[in-house]
Amino acid sequence: MRRILPCALSLPLLLAAGCGSPDQEVSVAPPAADETSTDAGTAQQSPPGTADEETRENPPEGTRAPASAGYSFGESAAFPHPVGAYEWEFEGEEDVVYTVDDVLLGAPGRVEFTLTVEVPQLGRVFGTGNLEVRCSHGKHSVSATTEAPLGELETGTHSTDMVCEFPDSPDSVLVSVVNGEDEADFRGPVQ
Repeated sequence: MRRILPCALSLPLLLAAGCGSPDQEVSVAPPAADETSTDAGTAQQSPPGTADEETRENPPEGTRAPASAGYSFGESAAFPHPVGAYEWEFEGEEDVVYTVDDVLLGAPGRVEFTLTVEVPQLGRVFGTGNLEVRCSHGKHSVSATTEAPLGELETGTHSTDMVCEFPDSPDSVLVSVVNGEDEADFRGPVQ
């Protein structure tokens, strides 16, 4: 139950809170015993532009950003995968890392780039049979093509050159990489 202060008692508190410099903190009164506040509840109510939002958009180093955050060309998108050949052998996780870089206009309307997949020691091959790469610019969205599909990847770094054909020559492009549950959007200028 919330306690209500009589008007005569609340007016001095309101006046005190309104006085002082803008960067001065004013402490009014601690919440009543039945009013509880949790950090989780506070974080959900954080207005845009606060530290909580900044942490979601730019997580501390060593953490993974959600796919919706997006990446710039040359940045790495890491996705955890279990280590072990079979589900009952899984022990821990290692990150498979995707990078899109060297994005350039090879000919009018032809966007060329390199997709790199770094596969850690997983104890098995890493499949890219369901890999789909799409390029978007304005209202156009096209599938990327390659002459050297990646296939099943052993431990190591694997790169393939890809191409997206557009009716015009874009100055920037979005490259979406989807491989099973791994989804990352890379965007930036076309050189």
